Amino acid sequence: MGPAQRSRRFGSALLAVVAGVFLASCGSSDPSDTTTTADSSSPFATATAAAGCTDVAALKSAVQTLTDIEPLQDGLNALEAALADTNTALDTAVASVSAELQPAVGQLETAFAAVQTAADGLTTDNLKEKAPGIVTALRGLETALTSLTATLSQECPES
Repeated sequence: MGPAQRSRRFGSALLAVVAGVFLASCGSSDPSDTTTTADSSSPFATATAAAGCTDVAALKSAVQTLTDIEPLQDGLNALEAALADTNTALDTAVASVSAELQPAVGQLETAFAAVQTAADGLTTDNLKEKAPGIVTALRGLETALTSLTATLSQECPES
């Protein structure tokens, strides 16, 4: 069982908590301000763009939580839960983003794959040995998050 599979079982509860916190902090937003490459006058196009923005904002939150993890201090369970949460949020965002957001989400997807590779086979016994590689990969993910944040503020100003 790989780390992504193992970490998915830990992420459900964390995902629910993060989603609840995110939704509570968003307040109401005006979906009519959202633009898409499709016909923006269509209620479906507006709802789809708003969903994409919401999904990318949730991804941003999940990635921020993951990049805040300090593997040696926070431990294997915290890292696995954050990996699972980020993986779920990434899958959701990839499926729903607009063409404008896709490049930034793609960069984040690549950086996340590097984190997963660094954490592959991670156990409590080898955490200390693997931590430097994981931290390096998390820094790359943080750089991709900065790019996503800039794109998100342009394409989804309500986020």
